[in-house]
Amino acid sequence: MEETKGDSAAESKTIVAKTAKGHNFSAPQNTERRSSMLHTRRECIKDMLNSAGFVNVQELVSRFQVSSETIRRDLEYLEKEGLVKRIHGGAVSVRPHASESAYQTRQQEHTSEKQAIARAAAELVNDGDTVLIAPGTTALEVAGCLKSRKGLTVITNSLPVTVELASCPNINLFCLGGHVRGDDYSTAGITAVENLAIFNVAKLIIGIGGITPDRGLTDYRMDESALLRTFIEKADCVIGIADHSKFGVVSIYNICPADKLDHLITDSGTPVELCKPYRDMGVQVHIVGPYA
Repeated sequence: MEETKGDSAAESKTIVAKTAKGHNFSAPQNTERRSSMLHTRRECIKDMLNSAGFVNVQELVSRFQVSSETIRRDLEYLEKEGLVKRIHGGAVSVRPHASESAYQTRQQEHTSEKQAIARAAAELVNDGDTVLIAPGTTALEVAGCLKSRKGLTVITNSLPVTVELASCPNINLFCLGGHVRGDDYSTAGITAVENLAIFNVAKLIIGIGGITPDRGLTDYRMDESALLRTFIEKADCVIGIADHSKFGVVSIYNICPADKLDHLITDSGTPVELCKPYRDMGVQVHIVGPYA
């Protein structure tokens, strides 16, 4: 027999009545399921941010099969929690007062990225330049790329950089004095500042502990950050070098605003969206590596 509209209406009333009497528990169950999915999705987003430092809205939409508005609400929530900062197209991780791993450990991290960054930084140095090289494992890679240059004057407070270049007869090498720090094998303090005063510096190669558009360049040590500010003031051209792991990181001591950089060199693991704010400031951003 063909079903009539009256039969459908009666059946609907019966279902509503059963629901009203408490026979249907799907609504609370659905609410719990949605809450669990929401928590799981946001935890996953946090894990992605901690790993990569950046998330893209469209990639999250595709991964979780939800709307872009849902993802934006997730990012708004995480921003209110102080875990991320939203930017155009996504969000970056906010890791305040990050700590730095040991020098030997850092030497083994992101080695191919550091080598690509170093080659690009070396291309900005001309024969005959006076170059100031700040401490750091990426800066040490830059020093290795400069060994064949002619007529360079290199000034550094990095002991590994000094050792790397000491046997190069074509490089006029100066190591700044001062208190020697065993954690990163560099010198610091008033003696280093006084030694630097006699030089005119064409280019500074500076590694970055952390960088964000709002906080600029930051570092892990008070004396180091003070010395780096002096380095930046002395240099005609400031070349910042930072692999993708340094973006979105805020360490405890401020060095300078990001727009003090003339060049910022990073690897292809840094999303283009993260580079846009620095380009908007007038910084020349170079993304290097096999996939750049």
